[in-house]
Amino acid sequence: MNKYERWQQIEELVDQRGFLTVKELSQFSHTSEITIRRDLESLNSQMRVRKTHGGAASLRVGASGGVDEETNGVSHADQSVFERIDVLVTADMSPKLANLIEKSIRKRKIPLIAESQPLPGTETYVAVDNYQAGFDLGRWAGQYVLEHCDGQAHVLDLAYHRPNTLLRSQGFLAGLRQVIPTAELILSINTQSRFDMAYQLTRDALTVHPKINIIFAMNDISAHGAYQACKDLGIDPDRLIILTFGVEGAKMLDLIVQGGWIKAGVCMFPEIVGTICVEAAIAAYNHQPLPAELVTPYCIVTPDTLLDIYQKTPVGWRLDWRKIPCQFQLPLPVNLEKPDTHRPLPRRMGFIYTFIEHDWYKTVNQTMQEYTSRLGIELEALDFEQTIKDELNLRRVEIARLAANEVQLGDTIFIDSGPISGELAERLKNHKNITVITNSMLVLEVLNESQADITLISTGGALRRSSQAFVGPNAESTLKEFRIDKLFLMVSGVSINFGLSHTHISEVTIKQLMIRAAREVILLADHACFQEEALIQVAPVTAIHKLITDNALPASIRLELGTFGISVILASM
Repeated sequence: MNKYERWQQIEELVDQRGFLTVKELSQFSHTSEITIRRDLESLNSQMRVRKTHGGAASLRVGASGGVDEETNGVSHADQSVFERIDVLVTADMSPKLANLIEKSIRKRKIPLIAESQPLPGTETYVAVDNYQAGFDLGRWAGQYVLEHCDGQAHVLDLAYHRPNTLLRSQGFLAGLRQVIPTAELILSINTQSRFDMAYQLTRDALTVHPKINIIFAMNDISAHGAYQACKDLGIDPDRLIILTFGVEGAKMLDLIVQGGWIKAGVCMFPEIVGTICVEAAIAAYNHQPLPAELVTPYCIVTPDTLLDIYQKTPVGWRLDWRKIPCQFQLPLPVNLEKPDTHRPLPRRMGFIYTFIEHDWYKTVNQTMQEYTSRLGIELEALDFEQTIKDELNLRRVEIARLAANEVQLGDTIFIDSGPISGELAERLKNHKNITVITNSMLVLEVLNESQADITLISTGGALRRSSQAFVGPNAESTLKEFRIDKLFLMVSGVSINFGLSHTHISEVTIKQLMIRAAREVILLADHACFQEEALIQVAPVTAIHKLITDNALPASIRLELGTFGISVILASM
C-alpha cells in the first residue's frame, strides 16, 4: 500500500483501539517502526491522530483509551497507570520491580494491597498459610502411602524459588516425614513455574529415578506438566501420585474429579482471595486499620470431597459460597448477595497480575471483576510486564527532559544510541546553535525534522538494525576526529565492581571512543540498569562525570556513586 492508504489504515486502527503503540502499528501495517514514526508526525500535524510517547492516541471523543474527561483531557496513553487509580492490588513480583511500584505509588499516596506475599509499602497482604497448608498435604500424603504403597515415600519436589512457594515445599516434606520418618527426597527442582520445564524435568527425573512415587507440585501449572509427563511415559496411576498446591481453575478441578495420578491438592480458593483483596483495598482506601497479613482459608480436596465445595454447572465450576461461612473463617466480612455499596468506595481499582497464563490469576481476576462490578467500582486489570514497561518509559521521558536541560547554547554533544536517545532528541528539537553528533538512526530522523539551528552529524557506518545504531570501522574513525563537550551515554548494565557494561559487542568499541572524545560524560540510565552486568565491559564507573536517573534507584547506590565524585540527578516521578 502507498503512504496515503497506510495513513488511512493507521487512523482507523487508532480510532478503533483508542491507543496503539508504534510497535503494534508496525505489525498491523507490515512497515518498519521508523516509517510509522514518520507517519505519526504527518498524521499529528494534520490533526488526524495525536502523537504520544511511544504511539498514537485517537482524537475521536469516546474512543477506547482516548481522551477522558475524568483525567482533564489527558489520554491514558500519556499517564502513568498510578495517576488514574485510587487503590492498587498487586501480585507477587521481584524485589527490584516491587521497589519501582512502591516508589510510584508512595508519591501519589495510593494504598497498596499485595497478594501472595508482602511487598514494600503494602497496607497488608492476602495469602494462605503456605507452610501449614503444605504440612497438612504432606500428612495426607503420608497416610496415603501407608495405606497404598507399603509406607514407601520417594519424593520429587517441583519447586519454585520464591519465599512463599519454598514454604509450601518445606511444609509438605515436614508433614510427610511426621507420618513417614523415612520419606526420601529424591530431587527438588526449580520449574520456574512453567509447564514446559515441569514436563521435561519430570520426564527426566522419572527416567533416571523410577522409584519416585510422590510428586509434589508447588502450583497447578507444574502439576499439569507432571501429569502430562506421567501420561506420555505410561506410568501406572496406582504406582505414583501427584499432589498439587492451588486447585486454581476448571482444568485442575476436572483432573481431580477424574482421578488418575492427581489424587489430592491444597485448594487455596482463588475466588475467596480475589474477594478479600477487593475488601482489603476498600478498607485501605477508607484508611481503616488492617493487620499485616490477611490469612485466607484452604482445605485438602480429593475426588471424594471436591463436590462438597464446588458445583459443576453448565458454564463451568462454581464455588458454593453458601457453604463457605459454615466451614471456614474469612479474614474480612464478605456479603456476595448484598455487598455494601453505601460506604465510600474507590472509583477505580488497579490489579497488576503476573503469570496470566496460570489459572490462579485468571480466576482471581475474574472474581475481582465480578465483585467490583457489583460494587460499582471500575477494575483495571494490568499486565505486569506491560505496566512495568510503561512506567519505565515514563521515567525515561523524564530523564530525557533533565538531560536536555544540560545542553547549552553552542554545545557540541554526542547522543549515543539507546532507549532514551529518541526521547532526548525530541526535547532538543527547539534548541538553537548546537551541534549534535550521533550514531543513532532514530536521533537523526527526529532532529532532521527540526526547524531550529542544529548542526546534525552522523558517524556513518553499518546500521545494526535491532538497535538502530551505526557501528563498525567507519563510525569509529569518525569519532577519532572530534572533541565533544558532552556525551550522553547509554549502556545495558551498571555495577560498582564491573563498571559500565553492554550487551552488544559491536557497539562497545564506539562507546569507548565516545568516552575518550568527551570532556563531560553524562550517563542516562533508569534504575533497572543498575546492579546488572552485561556481556562486555565498556568502562569503569569512574569514567562518568554525571548520572541522570530516576528516583527508584536505591539511596545506597547513589551514595556509593557519590564517593567517586559522580554527580547524580534524579528524575522525580
